[in-house]
Amino acid sequence: MMMISLHYCRTKEEWKNRTIYQLLTDRFASTKSNSTSCDLGNYCGGNFKGIENNLDYIKNLGFDAIWISPIVQNYDGAYHGYAAKNIYQINEHFGTAQDLKDLVNACHQKDIWVMIDIVANHMGNQDLDFSRNYPFNQSSHFHDLCEISDKDFATHNLVNIERCRLFMLADLNQDNSYVANELINWIKWVVSEFNIDGIRIDTAMMVKGEFWKKFTEATGIYSIGEVFDGDMGFLKQFIGPMDGLLNYPLFFTLRDVFLHWGDMYRIESFYYNQLQTYGKNNIPFMAQFNDNHDNARFLSDEVNGIEASALKIIQFKAFTAFTLTSIGVPIMYYGSEQLFTGGGDPKNRELMWNSFNQNSDTYKFIKKINQARKAVNAGAQEQVQRYADNDFYAFTRGQLFAAFTSKYDRDITRKITYHPYVDGTKLCNVLFAGDCVLVQNGSFQVYLRNGEVKIFLPDNIIAQIE
Repeated sequence: MMMISLHYCRTKEEWKNRTIYQLLTDRFASTKSNSTSCDLGNYCGGNFKGIENNLDYIKNLGFDAIWISPIVQNYDGAYHGYAAKNIYQINEHFGTAQDLKDLVNACHQKDIWVMIDIVANHMGNQDLDFSRNYPFNQSSHFHDLCEISDKDFATHNLVNIERCRLFMLADLNQDNSYVANELINWIKWVVSEFNIDGIRIDTAMMVKGEFWKKFTEATGIYSIGEVFDGDMGFLKQFIGPMDGLLNYPLFFTLRDVFLHWGDMYRIESFYYNQLQTYGKNNIPFMAQFNDNHDNARFLSDEVNGIEASALKIIQFKAFTAFTLTSIGVPIMYYGSEQLFTGGGDPKNRELMWNSFNQNSDTYKFIKKINQARKAVNAGAQEQVQRYADNDFYAFTRGQLFAAFTSKYDRDITRKITYHPYVDGTKLCNVLFAGDCVLVQNGSFQVYLRNGEVKIFLPDNIIAQIE
């Protein structure tokens, strides 16, 4: 029987003030390889020590949490971590158990929290030979063989989604008391043994909510579930069993609005529908993101058939700025700050370790936004819509004022009369020195040129972070 040591649990309330940098352990940094290329469908050499050696790059960018790949031993070639073989062994390609502990300790010394990706839906074998799995090595530990179809996903057929295989990966049967109890004991051990601060739950829709509720409550830490679907009504049932979800409905909305010169009123409608669907108290724990490992990157030519042109970079920066400042727990995918352009899996899982440029324009852009968010403790503040029309959208988070447009061929000027500032307040754009406006007679003007983003703070706060 495994001994569980004491662990300080990071609550979901504490996570509201964090910003997460998602990375793939095999792709971020390596102490074993300095290659500039590799077979992206296999291991490339990234490891825990490589991450540890480059934490300052993440810290300086303004992130105070990382999300790393699943940590357990996988079947051959499963560099991503989603094909578990032995859940009590650490993936030897990433390092040792001590290497992982060293990484977490180094993170905590820099006030960076660690979220791990976990898989409790399936094991990594794609056949009926369960003997290589540990501890789930009996056929009774798994559902009978069937495969989830595209129609099952499209129609939200949870009967099949919960019992059939994804990509033919052996589907665990959590109705089996041994399986359920072992998974719960395992996650308690992982969180305690490695001092983990949060978990991202893979394939969350493929397991019954009753199990997830017991699983997440056993950890005592913040949990984000992955439900790869844009239907808020469908997602709603998974909030509660998990603290929050990856906010795919927002991802799809923002990507479409910013990429296709969309109507900014759609953002207003999104937030209204989200409030009605999830309830006010749940929204701060949803997790918004600008890209991830399951989707072609925004800047890929696979998205809208457009390469990473100057215009598309402006659109991507607007999308990323919205992600980092809006309500919820922000997640940014590694390489965004270096304008990575990878397409669908595995092209969106590029090598990072020759790209640690802290002077790039986008790196500095993101750094300034993160500094602004922290300066006013925006994560703990309400999000209040201050203006919305077809071409312009603005909100505040406490003293932070964020303004966006989806129109990139014109100048946009709006008079803001609904805001939290007193007359005489000087508001300055954190993204461009000297760009300031004065609140007079209860209002101020916001001017956006060709799709730019502006993030305003009172000048006395700006002075503290420069």
